Amino acid sequence: MSAAATPTLGHLLAPFGPRYVRCEASTPVPRLCVDSRQVTPGSVFLAIAGQTHDGHAFVARAIEAGAAALIVEEGRIPGLVHPHAAIVDTAAALPQIAAAFHGWPGDQLRLAGVTGTNGKTTTTYLVAAMLAAADRPHARLGTVSNWIVDHEAASGFTTPFPLELQALLAEVVARGGGDAVMEVSSHALAQGRARPLRFDAVGMTSFSQDHLDFHGSMEAYFEAKARLAGEHLREGGVAVAAVDDHPACADFLAAAQAPGARRWRASRGADADAEIRIVGRREVRVGSAVEIVTPAGAGLLRSPLVGDFNLDNLLVAVGLGLGLGLGLPTILGALAECPGAPGRLQRVGLAEAPGPEVYVDYAHTPEAVARALATLRPRCRGALVVVLGCGGDRDRGKRPIMGAEAGAGADRFYATSDNPRSEEPRAIVEMMVAGVAAADRRKVIVEVDRRRAIARAIAEAGDDDVVVIAGKGHEDYQIIGADKIHFDDAEEARAALRARAQR
Repeated sequence: MSAAATPTLGHLLAPFGPRYVRCEASTPVPRLCVDSRQVTPGSVFLAIAGQTHDGHAFVARAIEAGAAALIVEEGRIPGLVHPHAAIVDTAAALPQIAAAFHGWPGDQLRLAGVTGTNGKTTTTYLVAAMLAAADRPHARLGTVSNWIVDHEAASGFTTPFPLELQALLAEVVARGGGDAVMEVSSHALAQGRARPLRFDAVGMTSFSQDHLDFHGSMEAYFEAKARLAGEHLREGGVAVAAVDDHPACADFLAAAQAPGARRWRASRGADADAEIRIVGRREVRVGSAVEIVTPAGAGLLRSPLVGDFNLDNLLVAVGLGLGLGLGLPTILGALAECPGAPGRLQRVGLAEAPGPEVYVDYAHTPEAVARALATLRPRCRGALVVVLGCGGDRDRGKRPIMGAEAGAGADRFYATSDNPRSEEPRAIVEMMVAGVAAADRRKVIVEVDRRRAIARAIAEAGDDDVVVIAGKGHEDYQIIGADKIHFDDAEEARAALRARAQR
């Protein structure tokens, strides 16, 4: 079938042993939908039994909207007379069906995938900068936004669901792209969203507590992440992981069993035998400068990014770049210029409004909070101040741990809201504050309203203080109850700095 030809049911479903009713293998599929609200006349509706909704319940709506045919699970809708094909498990088949519908775009691209509790977004930005420096048209898919060869597009999920993901990759191919680097979340790996993609390079940046509301245990959380190396690495591909502070990262490398797989440890120096490691550090006024050795030779890695956790991200990015076939000089040249991702220790300031150094950071796990504070501590001539909240309807177990890290690492801790969703905001704050050690309770200032908390933290800071507003980073919204309202930490910080200068 040519790239321009309309796929058929047989083309999409042959591997799954379909049973056709009032349609046949040659039935065309000009449009494929898994959401009945997107069905237009002539579409084929694929009914998925998901975690929250069963698409089979919306078959009537799809028919009314003009679906020419349906793909359903065998036995799910007795007596169905509308043209349909039945297979055993539509959810399990969806990723492969989506890839076939869009012409298997992943097979036409060099792919790099990044997982990890923290660092995924920054690392994808670093790899994308390398590809740009090499003049290789590419895509970057992830949390903040999607870059598709020549334009930026909004991102709904860290890792899109199969139909959207394959459509994005097909667009990359259509626009002349040859590479894609993407964040691959644990949710996506557990749900099989990345199947059947095979990556030339996969990386793991870190591993610590998060998303236990979804995975249930740290073991299940890690097993999901390890699938990237274990199930998605191409033959001869590269797996790279930051191993210094994360024993799980070594296990990630062990999962890479594809024939000819190259497993590269990335170390800041703790592992003297690591394939990618720092062998010397240079003092610089801004950013980082380290001497590294790699499987492609040695060099000086310069970056505007600071902190050991960003060195981990940089080293993993080096490995991914090499895995994509980039030369080390190109990699190092790109890293020297790349500022990283929006909302990741992003400096927020006003030239006309001197005052404390203010940073916005996406830190929303205990480890990320601790890392951000440890990174900024050396910059403090005065007090280190943190504004931090925890999201509602998410992993409750990490709330007191995040409170403990904020209380221990900062000199003042403004405990506030962060997307409370359906929960009572004050109750979330109380759970967070309950984890603060008794000796650190004097540092805590409870201000549930996030806008007021940011304004207070900046107004009450001294000129020599450093303020980090943690948790939301690049996000420009708050979810309160069922309402999603505009809220941007960087905007609020600038407003607070302006008000501070005018007092």
